[in-house]
Amino acid sequence: MKTKVAIVGAGPAGSSAAIALSKKGIPNILIDKRGTVGIPVQCAEFVGLNINAYVDLNSVPSAINQKIKFMDIDAGKNFYRFDGKGYVLNRAIFDRHLADEAVKSGSKFLTSTRVYKINRQKNSIDVLNVEEKISYEIYYDYLIVATGPKNGFGYPKNSAYIYATQIKANLLKGLDSVICYFRPYIPYGYGWVFPKGKFANVGIGIEKPLSDMPLSLSLNKFTNEIRGMGLVGLKIIEKTSGLVPVSGLNAITDGNIALCGDAAGLTHPITGAGILSAVISGGLAGDYAAESIKSSKNLFEDYKEEIESIFKKPLFNAAKKRSELYPLMRDDPGINKNIKQLWPSFEEYYK
Repeated sequence: MKTKVAIVGAGPAGSSAAIALSKKGIPNILIDKRGTVGIPVQCAEFVGLNINAYVDLNSVPSAINQKIKFMDIDAGKNFYRFDGKGYVLNRAIFDRHLADEAVKSGSKFLTSTRVYKINRQKNSIDVLNVEEKISYEIYYDYLIVATGPKNGFGYPKNSAYIYATQIKANLLKGLDSVICYFRPYIPYGYGWVFPKGKFANVGIGIEKPLSDMPLSLSLNKFTNEIRGMGLVGLKIIEKTSGLVPVSGLNAITDGNIALCGDAAGLTHPITGAGILSAVISGGLAGDYAAESIKSSKNLFEDYKEEIESIFKKPLFNAAKKRSELYPLMRDDPGINKNIKQLWPSFEEYYK
């Protein structure tokens, strides 16, 4: 099988790349190992209003679980509220919408298909249809890797991760804010309650191996605390877990191969936000691949430069703050003393 561009991974980054390519008339194949795109959901699902500059959510209202007005920071002793307009998404619908848009625009989409080898000399990938147990090769001119936090294929992996675990619980109070909690029992990370109508995503994330706090113990302490506040009930609808890269920019290009989204380390090292940066970087990777094909000149170094111009400085600064400030936040006084320098909603973060 041959194509101009192969894209590995049909999350927001990979699907955005496929949409960009197809809208410019470039043949491409979008490949995902899952049978159903968007499942399982491994995300707290919050995104700011600026997502609409790249994805028109008005065209897919079912992708929005709830509109958000505020971001609240609960540091134990002190509580802060900020303008935090955005959405708690239904990521499964959001991701499927992007993949569907790629197909409607002209992308070929292969599901239940695992890429297990990149042959750089041959410009090909070895793939396996996991349902039919059939292996074959796909030849490409350009390859876009959007495979998530552990990109694989021999590229340097993100050097630091938050290990996150989350439950979906019944919400007992109406909320119009996302709430982030900083507690000594959630070291090198934070807890969250993100409302989804009658339910909420309730989770914690801790950087490993910096902390030896067991995730299950931390989550139990957190859920017990917020249940004691009367915020959520006892019922657990589902439980998920995942990895969040927090080391900043990773490998971005390798000849005629471009990485985007989590695979390139484009998640914020403090907040863990990565949906918007995945959409932006995937769209740019698709644009530069399309222009490379039209001009018969590899422009992926220009893609790298643009990604670095957008993300390198803020991600570097966030990673630096993470390494310097989290060790000082082991107890309640340390949390309240340093939270304003750590979290980007505060003016002090930028000083």
